[in-house]
Amino acid sequence: MHKTPTRLATALALTLAALTAPAVHAADGWQWLPILNDPAWKPEASLALTGSRVGPGTGPNANGWGLDLNFNCGLLQTPDKRIRSHLNFTHTSKNGTSVNAFELSPRYTLPLGDGLSAGVGPSLGAFQVSTPGTDRTLFGVGAAAGMNYRAGMLYTGFDIRYHATTSRSGVDHDPLTFGAKVGINF
Repeated sequence: MHKTPTRLATALALTLAALTAPAVHAADGWQWLPILNDPAWKPEASLALTGSRVGPGTGPNANGWGLDLNFNCGLLQTPDKRIRSHLNFTHTSKNGTSVNAFELSPRYTLPLGDGLSAGVGPSLGAFQVSTPGTDRTLFGVGAAAGMNYRAGMLYTGFDIRYHATTSRSGVDHDPLTFGAKVGINF
């Protein structure tokens, strides 16, 4: 299956919208490289196990498992320190097709009160797709959104992510991922 220019353009438009949304919030006080330039910067990391439903991607819908590591972004930060970077690893396998996904998603996060927050942002991914006789790595761009809850050491939430990927040698994988997660805050 070949990509239509519309699918890729839609993913790029969603990514651009997610990137520019925080700029509307505040233009002054943005920090470049707060990990190096802000002595008060702390990662405030969370690590979680994930369970996902990935579909359609390559072939039928598949269940997956993985890890979500997220932390305060050390490259770019808003004045109110609301950008969190999510690193996701997800593995799915069904009917002889195996996919390992590595995703980076910086998200603008809005606190909703009592430990609850919502975030949205662009996402870049690399997807290693293995089928009988074929092993390809596809790169993708997309968007991610999620809800998170933090209380003491408890971290939980859910995400939805979409990536439009490249096609190589007849291998195509455009995953829509719904995931739940539970873990700890550091």
